[in-house]
Amino acid sequence: MRRRDFLKTLTSGTAGATLLGPPAARACAGAQELAKPFRLSRHGCGRATGYAETNKIVTLAGKTHVTWLDSEGKGFYVRVRTLDHAGGAWSETYTVGEAHDNHGGPALTVDGQGFLHVVYYPHHHPFRYRRSVRPNDASAWGEEAQFGTRCTYPTLVCGQDDTLYLTCRESDRQPWVVNLYTKRPDGPWQGPTAVLQAEQQGYSHYQEALSWGPDHRTLHLSCRIYDGKPGRPRVVGYLRSPDFGKTWQRSDGTPVELPATARTVTAIAQGSEPGGESLRCGSIAVDPSGKPHVLFSASTAPDPISAWIASPDDSGTWRRRPVLDELAGPLAGRRLTMAGGLTIAPDGRMFVVLQALQAPPGSDTWGHASNEIVWLESLDGGRTFTARLASTPDADRAHWLPSIERPTGHNRVTVPGVIYTAGPPGERNTDTLANEVYWVGVK
Repeated sequence: MRRRDFLKTLTSGTAGATLLGPPAARACAGAQELAKPFRLSRHGCGRATGYAETNKIVTLAGKTHVTWLDSEGKGFYVRVRTLDHAGGAWSETYTVGEAHDNHGGPALTVDGQGFLHVVYYPHHHPFRYRRSVRPNDASAWGEEAQFGTRCTYPTLVCGQDDTLYLTCRESDRQPWVVNLYTKRPDGPWQGPTAVLQAEQQGYSHYQEALSWGPDHRTLHLSCRIYDGKPGRPRVVGYLRSPDFGKTWQRSDGTPVELPATARTVTAIAQGSEPGGESLRCGSIAVDPSGKPHVLFSASTAPDPISAWIASPDDSGTWRRRPVLDELAGPLAGRRLTMAGGLTIAPDGRMFVVLQALQAPPGSDTWGHASNEIVWLESLDGGRTFTARLASTPDADRAHWLPSIERPTGHNRVTVPGVIYTAGPPGERNTDTLANEVYWVGVK
């Protein structure tokens, strides 16, 4: 089963919302008021904002830079626009580079000097990398460099000394792996180091995401290890590295021999297909105390999927809790589903973005027209949430594939923004579509 077919099997879970259902009725006051969505593009591809594990938004010193993937003619193009907070105006659209197909979307970060860094292009190809010519300015980019062999799905964060850290799936060996690459300032990309590996040969997918701890030294990694064949284990897992990716360990501090597998990571949730629990990961965030929180979805057929957040308790045991019990108001009867993302602000506020859909049993939920974007916010560490509709409802058009801004090392995220795709997925990875791409932030 390929990744797209796997995603089609996902129906959805439950939640609460203004829009309030239990336990959202107990949610704390003070949640943010959202602005009307702003259209960034009319040329988005079928996965213009796809792959929520990857950060695509950076806010720094009064500007927010947003990147996505367009399709025009027979090509795919990484685009970027900048919001100037002082004037409230968006820049024109700039092109960073081309991508191979709709899997080649960008990962974005910023270093301590304010230079933007972006990685993009492949679907089983080398990555392409560029750095902005000027700090905090997305209008011009330096020379394009290539690295890696057969790469897909980048994550990208920046260390305290401006070293870049990138993970990706790489298929140049069997079994397929998640590789870690690094790049010191003014140096070439180095590596890779295999961090994760499937247990058997053939197709595999990992949905790994990275987040720094408060010390800006410890890397936290979440993943959903899926190797594409019935009966094999599916695991939502966790690892951490206390030394900038040199060594890795389970959440109890036990060292892990690399590459780690579904059997050696800290298992947050486990299942198998067919007949077992179906799992999909969103992203990972670390709170000010250093505790990791992992967003994922789970279901056991024929039950609907539920969205969960998991974190270790005081004894180190991972506990998962539903994001919300049920949706109410204008989203009553819908179910929460991935894609989704999670961000925790420096003051501990938790922000989650998910999709909510209403599709008949047995429907193809991948890009289903009923999808809408839901913004959830917690002021009490994820115990209760308020929820808001972040997209403008349209019964004939999916609003989906949300991507939420996350801290990547040098961008401080107090209240995140979100981008999402409006329109269908297309039939093939190479389809040229005219989807809209939207930005949503707070008023």
